[in-house]
Amino acid sequence: MGKLILRLSHEFRLISSLLALALVMVNGYLLIQLNTIHIFIPVRTRLSAYFYAVLVAGMTQLHQLTPALVASSILVLVLFRIFSTYKLESISLNYLDAGILISLASMVYFPALAFFLFLIAGMLMLRPFIWREWAFAIIGLIIPYLFLISGYYLLDIPFSGYVKDVADSFSKTDQEYKLSQIVNWAFVLAFVMIGSYYMVTAIDSMKIHARKFFLIFLIYFLLSVIIYLILPGAGIGMIYFVSVPLAYLFTYFFVKCRQHWINELFFLIFLILLLWQRF
Repeated sequence: MGKLILRLSHEFRLISSLLALALVMVNGYLLIQLNTIHIFIPVRTRLSAYFYAVLVAGMTQLHQLTPALVASSILVLVLFRIFSTYKLESISLNYLDAGILISLASMVYFPALAFFLFLIAGMLMLRPFIWREWAFAIIGLIIPYLFLISGYYLLDIPFSGYVKDVADSFSKTDQEYKLSQIVNWAFVLAFVMIGSYYMVTAIDSMKIHARKFFLIFLIYFLLSVIIYLILPGAGIGMIYFVSVPLAYLFTYFFVKCRQHWINELFFLIFLILLLWQRF
């Protein structure tokens, strides 16, 4: 599936760019809706979509449809399935759905398979131990691969070809970054520190569900960074993944911080750096 997406991007660049833009906009909308439903940021705001777009739009390498973008979009849906199980009294089939979604994401972009660990962490934090829910998650992860293997068998296609494609996805890709991109992500990293410190000081005053959800976002962020550092083939596409938790972290900071010219300057710098990267 990933190869088909890359072929589309190579042969139909305009269509690929439009599809990528549409997916980014849909993801931004879903991030807004996730907070609207669960209110872990104590106001209704569109800032999460703004920060998500700012973080992913700066990299010119990301302006085409990529397997990483498609896989990260699927994982946004996983967040909806996980969060909706909080305080659910009955056994939830949501983890079956989440397992299936992670499996589908990994078929598009194999490093996404590691986010099954994120699903396990979410279960531990939001649910009491119910063995059937754990079984649902594992079964959900397996089902798409059973269909995939069956399809290869029925079509008499050697499955070794798929295994080779997976192995190729671990090959290191050469990435070149412009000065503006390096400066931008240096600023983002610095602001992650500022936002994290602010979050730590405010976490005791949060509602319990918000505290748990932000801890889940922290796991999502750390796992994304680890995948980028450990897997050579993960590449720059991991920005799509890491931008989801960072969008919420930055949104929480700017929603809750007191109005001050320094904070206003921080907000403006995000836009200035985006424009600099574009030109």
